Amino acid sequence: MIKIPNPEIYAINPPAAGNYPQGLYKFPFKKDAQTLEQFSQTLVWQPDVLRTFAADTRYTAILTLEPADSDYTFEGITIDDISGLPADAEEISVNLKDRNLIIKILFKKTAETIAPAQIIFYDDFCGKNGSPLYSIDRTKWDFCPEMDRQGRSSWRDDMVSVKDGLLRLKFARDPELGKEKSKDAVFAKNWIRAGAVRTRTKDDRMIFFHGFGFYEARIKFPVVSGTWGAFWLMSPTQRFITEDGVNGTEIDIIETIKSHLGGFNSALHWNGYGDKHKFASSGRNRTADNPRPDFNIFDGEFHTFALDWSPSYYLFFIDSRLFWRVDGGEFFNNCGINQNPNYIKLTTEGAVYSGDLPEDFSESEMLVDYVKVYNQPQL
Repeated sequence: MIKIPNPEIYAINPPAAGNYPQGLYKFPFKKDAQTLEQFSQTLVWQPDVLRTFAADTRYTAILTLEPADSDYTFEGITIDDISGLPADAEEISVNLKDRNLIIKILFKKTAETIAPAQIIFYDDFCGKNGSPLYSIDRTKWDFCPEMDRQGRSSWRDDMVSVKDGLLRLKFARDPELGKEKSKDAVFAKNWIRAGAVRTRTKDDRMIFFHGFGFYEARIKFPVVSGTWGAFWLMSPTQRFITEDGVNGTEIDIIETIKSHLGGFNSALHWNGYGDKHKFASSGRNRTADNPRPDFNIFDGEFHTFALDWSPSYYLFFIDSRLFWRVDGGEFFNNCGINQNPNYIKLTTEGAVYSGDLPEDFSESEMLVDYVKVYNQPQL
């Protein structure tokens, strides 16, 4: 047996009234990286938190560390061996149960009033002290890996720029690149180079990585057939299949597929992208009693797109109006809400199923005014 030496846990912040809780479900990666750990971490709260922490309530965080396989053991581990434990807890206990290490952390009562909201991630693409920027802030973003996408596009670093306080994700027709990538003449003719960024580095270090929260971006999307832009959250644990999405879900806050027809949607994907892949889309969330509101996001103006992600639902908003609600009901086949952290992506791309480019198309761009993430609901 191999003793797991000095396990490092993910930091657990003290509960604050009105804030979202933290969530981890069998999270198997080392801190801020995509390297597998010798153990997984599962976090639950007592009492249960359905949306945000209640006022005037004492909460206990129960963290279960489970060895990755039978070769590893927590035998002999004491509280002094564990790093990352909160210093402001009232009481911490550590016990070995079967093969798992159970850490219980009792916190002080939350305040009697709701805590002020805090922005935990923000970029308005204006540079330090308002100075001009001509590239992304590498303390917040990195370029997505230069790779081919959806059989008809390629992400490229030089298609990303920052100018006049806006993130600019450019996409351009490139039939010569298309000839290198596809033997299909139509696909080659409609191939694009496209810009994409994320809050994860190319070498898999997490820059910003978060779970339950309120995510918002102000974006102007172009209208070009055969292409789309997106604001989404990607789950590094999405590929771990448990049939319910609790341990990982790709969350598409907005994607403008079929923009030339007024098309756009929100969506969720879980269970990997193979044979067991499952998804839910806002396009399915329509009934006679609850019609999808008529939104016009292709009027040439900026619009705000937001996600309220809590332990019991996803709420999607456009310009502060509810667009889609997902809570395990009739139109959602995922029985659980993702409890693991995701990173942010802003992307443009094209696909074989999204239609051809206009004959006269050469290039366009998706513009992003700001991205914010709050620690509690805003709507």
